[in-house]
Amino acid sequence: MLLTDLIKEDRVILNLISVRKKDVIKEMAEHFHKLGLLEDVNAFINKILERESIESTGIGEGVAIPHARCDSVKELSVVFARSEQGVDFESMDGKPVHLIFMIGAPQDVKKEYLQTIAKIARLLKTRNYKEELLKARTVKEIMKVFNAFDDRFPKEMTVKTKNGRVIHQKGD
Repeated sequence: MLLTDLIKEDRVILNLISVRKKDVIKEMAEHFHKLGLLEDVNAFINKILERESIESTGIGEGVAIPHARCDSVKELSVVFARSEQGVDFESMDGKPVHLIFMIGAPQDVKKEYLQTIAKIARLLKTRNYKEELLKARTVKEIMKVFNAFDDRFPKEMTVKTKNGRVIHQKGD
């Protein structure tokens, strides 16, 4: 599975309108819905917020990966969004978030869902890709970054989990 199998041009929001965490989640979830990837946008928003109440998916260094599995989601999908002004996502490092990858999957999709989180985490570990995503001025430039990543890392990624949740380790 390649990142570009999940993130298509129409799944990129170049600059978010919203500036608050809940509003960003709603804006991105509504984008999923507009693309026909969700049946019930409110059910998906509630699942994302439920996950956020356990622990923020703002993983630090300007990045958030809100994610949820929900019966309302039709297929494993990712919407990528960028915020020039930054969003207080209650991140681990307390810094504003500029890059947001929202992942949605049907309830029964587990392995691919976790691999998607791992792929995105790997992408974000590499400073070059992150900087290029921040500097990109067009959706095509953003897609070039994802394509370059897929060329370099075409294989499956694995993650460590505990009780069905991904474990983010320092330096990981």
